[in-house]
Amino acid sequence: MSRPASRTLAAAWHERLDGGLRKQPVQERSRTMIEHVLTTAAELVENLGYEAVVGSPTLLLEKSGVSRGSFYAFFETPESVLDELCYRQMRDATGSFQQALDDRPGKRWAEIVDVVIDYYTQEHRIPLIRELWVRQNLTDRVRTLDELCIEDWAGRVLHQFQRHAPRFGELTQLHCSVALHALERLVQFAFADDGDGDATVLAQAHFMLTRFFAGHSGE
Repeated sequence: MSRPASRTLAAAWHERLDGGLRKQPVQERSRTMIEHVLTTAAELVENLGYEAVVGSPTLLLEKSGVSRGSFYAFFETPESVLDELCYRQMRDATGSFQQALDDRPGKRWAEIVDVVIDYYTQEHRIPLIRELWVRQNLTDRVRTLDELCIEDWAGRVLHQFQRHAPRFGELTQLHCSVALHALERLVQFAFADDGDGDATVLAQAHFMLTRFFAGHSGE
């Protein structure tokens, strides 16, 4: 898979389902307001928790200082604000994940596992990620987006392994998708009660992924 194909795949998942906005802002003032609401929402989720934000129709309005009319022009509910927050998190993470893969030296295939594990670990050290993903505070829309995003990332990981051809000639995107789904559950387990991530669980996740891809290496 070429890198342009990866970018096409990324565009596809962004286009198939958007985030939580009613409409895209045209004016700079509206864009600034939306960014302020999203920043405020992220801070509230980190400090008070997901339920506090979605459970009150006025908390986000009061803390952001945005008028009711301006808010509801772009968001249906506080929950849709968090949908947009998750959407942007996944969109931005896709770019930085690709950059992390591109920056690896590229001499050993095991580096791919190192990059993937390190990226997931660092991402889950973000309080917002733990409150939304680890505690499974995701709407159906975001769960669908997450599935599309993982499939995209699986294609990117496959492309990295294909750089070590012919060793991984039998490896497929499904294999990579299975690996990432398994890793996501393991990382969530590692961070369930530990903000830094349980080192033993993370080490086991690394071991399992290394053995998994070694089993598909054709050697």
